[in-house]
Amino acid sequence: MQKPDITTRAVAAFIDLLVVIGLSRLPDILGFLSASGYIMLRDGLFEGRSLGKRLADVAVVTETGSAEYRESLIRNATFEIAYILFLIPYLGWLLGPLAVIIEVLTALGDENGQRIGDIIAGTKVVRGRAARADAEPVVRPETQLQTEQDKAADSGTGSA
Repeated sequence: MQKPDITTRAVAAFIDLLVVIGLSRLPDILGFLSASGYIMLRDGLFEGRSLGKRLADVAVVTETGSAEYRESLIRNATFEIAYILFLIPYLGWLLGPLAVIIEVLTALGDENGQRIGDIIAGTKVVRGRAARADAEPVVRPETQLQTEQDKAADSGTGSA
């Protein structure tokens, strides 16, 4: 399964940013809550595709299929923190974008294109809608650890 290039992901992120800006312009607390809700839940919409991802033709997948709301909450927590920090004058204007930059650099440096949120949630972004069904499994760190422990236990009992 092919990971999307950085330009495609940037286009999807920019479209999602426009949606967040639009939602945040709603009056008072309604704007904050709707923008925060979209940030956190966007990848659980439309079978793992936020509005930006849908238009850019990419999807978020897990080892069992498309991402759901649970994975969306986990993988987008860093962006929600950045959004909240950005509301704090001066210090937040530095720390919020710093959190996003760290995520982007992590995705650029990872061979699967996974950012920190993806690694924690056990997700990855792939090209195309139909690609979700063919996605290579994403192994979560705790699953990999459990598998290694099971192998060690099996080899320990087999030699006795």
